[in-house]
This record gives sequence, C-alpha cells and structure tokens, in this order.
Amino acid sequence: MSTAERDAATSLVRGLDADRIANGAMYGLFGLYLLLVLVAHTTGAVLAWQLSVAAIVLGWILGTRLAVATYGKREHQQAAIFSVLGIAFVIVGLLYQTSSPGFGFGPSRVLAVVLAFVLTLSYFLVVTDARRYTAGQWAAVGCFAVLVGIYLAHTLAFVPSSSQSRWPVWAAVIMGSSLFVIPQLVPGRVFLRVLSGLAAAVVALGVATYAVGDYTLWIFEVGRYTASSPSVPGFDPDVLTLQSIFPNPNGLGLLSFAGFVGAVVELHRSAVARRPIGTAVAAVLAVVCGLGVVLSNARAAMVAAAVATAIYGAYAVAGRTAVPVAVAVTALGVFSGLAAMALGLVGVSASGRFELWAASLNAIADGPLPFGHGSGPASTVIEPYLPGEGAPTPHNSYLSVVIQTGLVGGLAYVGLVVGSIVARTIDYRDVDVAMLALAVGWAIHQFFESYTMFDWSVGAVLATATIGYLIFDR
Repeated sequence: MSTAERDAATSLVRGLDADRIANGAMYGLFGLYLLLVLVAHTTGAVLAWQLSVAAIVLGWILGTRLAVATYGKREHQQAAIFSVLGIAFVIVGLLYQTSSPGFGFGPSRVLAVVLAFVLTLSYFLVVTDARRYTAGQWAAVGCFAVLVGIYLAHTLAFVPSSSQSRWPVWAAVIMGSSLFVIPQLVPGRVFLRVLSGLAAAVVALGVATYAVGDYTLWIFEVGRYTASSPSVPGFDPDVLTLQSIFPNPNGLGLLSFAGFVGAVVELHRSAVARRPIGTAVAAVLAVVCGLGVVLSNARAAMVAAAVATAIYGAYAVAGRTAVPVAVAVTALGVFSGLAAMALGLVGVSASGRFELWAASLNAIADGPLPFGHGSGPASTVIEPYLPGEGAPTPHNSYLSVVIQTGLVGGLAYVGLVVGSIVARTIDYRDVDVAMLALAVGWAIHQFFESYTMFDWSVGAVLATATIGYLIFDR
C-alpha cells in the first residue's frame, strides 16, 4: 500500500470514529430527553416549558446536521446553520416568555397567538428541511397545524395569567419535536433499544418494592398501588398492583407495553443476525417489560402489547404479505371484543368506559361541533352527563380531542394516527413493520386512555414519535 493509500485509509477510519462519537453523543442526548420527559411526568420537577426548551436542542441538532449534509459550499452551509440557530433562538425566547403570563408579542392577544402559531410551525419546517417532504408528509404537517391552530385559538378564552392560556405552546413544541424531529434524528432501531432499556429499568425499580417495600430514590417515589392487585386470566400473582415511579399504574403499563414491543423486535432481529449476546439481553428486557405490563394491571396496555406483538409475530413468521392481514384481524378482534362486552356476551368488565364514552358523545353532540368546547379539561365538560359526583376523564384519546377541538380537530387527529397507519399498511412492502406494529398498539391504547398526543406526558411523547417514524421513516 502506498503512502497516499495509507493516508486515505487513516482519514476514513478517523472520519468513521468521529461519526460514531457524534452519533453516540446525539443518542445520549435523546436518552436524556426521554429521562426528562419521565421526570416531568412522574415528579413535576421539570416544568413543561423547560421540557420544551430541551426539545428545541434536538431540533437544532437535526437542523445543523441537515444543513451540513445538504449544502456543499461552505457559505451555504453557514447561512443554513445560522437560519436554524436564529429560528431556534426565537422559539426558545417564546418558551421562556411563557414561563410567566403572556407571549411577549405586545398587548394584542390575537396577534400574539397568530405569531406564536406561525413561528412554531416555521421552526419545524426550517429545522427538518421541509423542501424534501412528500405529499403524505405535508398532509401530516397540515394535521399538526390544524391541531395547533385550534388549541392556540382556544387560549383566548382564558385570562393571560392562567396556565390554560399558555400550555398549548408547550404541547405544540413537544408534539412537533416528537412527530418531526426525533424520527429524523434518531434511527428507529436506536429508539426501540432506548425505549426497552428505559422501561425495563423502571419496572426493575418497582419490582424491588416487593422485597424491600416502598422507598424513595432521588426525586422518585417508588411504590405499589394498594387499592388493587393484578388480575390476569389464568394467572394470579397474589401481589399488589405495581406503579413503580408513576403516580398511577396505567403510566407504568403504557411504558412497559412500549418497552416490551421494542424488546421483542430486538430479540427477533438479534436472533436472525445470530448475535447471541444481543439475543440474551433482548430476551431479559422482554421478560422484565412483560412482567411490568402484567403487574401494572393495565388492561389497555395488555391489549396493546398483544396487538403489536401479534402483528410483528405474523411478519416474523410469514413475511411482509401477512402484515396487512394481521393489522386488519387484530383491529377487528379488539372492536369485536368491545362489542361482545357491551352486549354482555363475555364476562370482562369495561371499568365503566362505556358510560364515559356515552357521556362524551352526548357532550360532543350538545357542544360547539366545529371547534369544540376549548382546551380546558375534558372531564369538566362531560361531568353534567354522568350520574353521581366527580369528573372522570373520557378514557378515550380521540373523544378527548373532539371534545376540546371539535370535529375539525378530531378529523385532523384521527387523520394523523389512523391515516398514517392505513397508508403505511398499504405500503407494507417498504414499511418498518416494527414501527407499524407499535403504532397500531398505540392507536388501540389511545382508545382506552385519556392522554392525547398534544401533550408532554410519557404516552404522548412515545405515541407521537412512533407515528412520526411511520411518516418520516429514513
């Protein structure tokens, strides 16, 4: 080998090492962001506007990487990087301003809302280089814009000092980051690995309470839910329901379900690639996350995990041609089961969800149909339609969105979730089946729980990111 060839090979190795280091740092920041989401959800130690600022960092990294990769001339790269930095700086300023009453755009609240909408949408179009978008991806942008616009417009009904006048800005930034930025910044396989590892760690922290009792770890209160015990047909663990660091067992259930699917996917991929260590690690993670699903006693998470695993299992056994059939059969099976429960044909309780859904539909029918009741809690809207006291949530993400944003917002939300699933199921020959299976699981899960993707909870971030991977798969 000549000296020139050795120098070229050395430069290539150094370049590859630099790429690995940069990617490792980027994935580490993503893992840190997910940890912040978890802390914000479980303890409130991280505020929503602060979490939004952390999400902007991910967008700035993506925009900078795309600028370097897209433009060959140095001056063009610098102009693009400064554009990304400038719009990111403006959005950070907006988020900082929302930490106190007002948007900081003068006394006109209508103008302030319009500017907040334009700047937020422009930010995501700039940092993700929207010039490359396909028609389907632009449709997703449209759905997102409709939701953001309606939620922001509803803030005008609240006094500026109320958090209700500002929270849609935080939700819009976090939802947009999950939908547009994370799928284009972090490969899907890394996303699933981080997800399964995080979920297994949280489950392991909770399982320890069965040996040592409830305890405090740093800012987390780790414990069990004393009001119930897991009830699974054919399996009676005879222990208290586990909630780990979450304030509610359903939170542990949704994280465990997503982690379980991620671990199962990695288990299959490692087995096919004949990586024994990877296979063993993935198997352990799958067992731990599966245990979390069961011990959380979260039935919606159990159904979602079963649906997603069945779809991916059909692909692993029978290939891509089985994917559309598996999606259709599992979805039909879930809704057939609901129908059987409603008719009393099976001895499984719906935990009062039918009554909540009926009340929600009545509230939607009586309320402002086009744009909904506003961005306040959906529970207060359906309370008059329920017998007894209290204001329980609709326990259905789609109904929650329709209550708040009306038929227009509801169609945008369903179009984003169901539309992307249908489109990618039709495109089964090229779709990432793991993400499609997980997305169907999230779509089913949202049918039974009240969190929505327009929020900063763990479920909101993970569900939105999964839909984003379907739409912006690299």
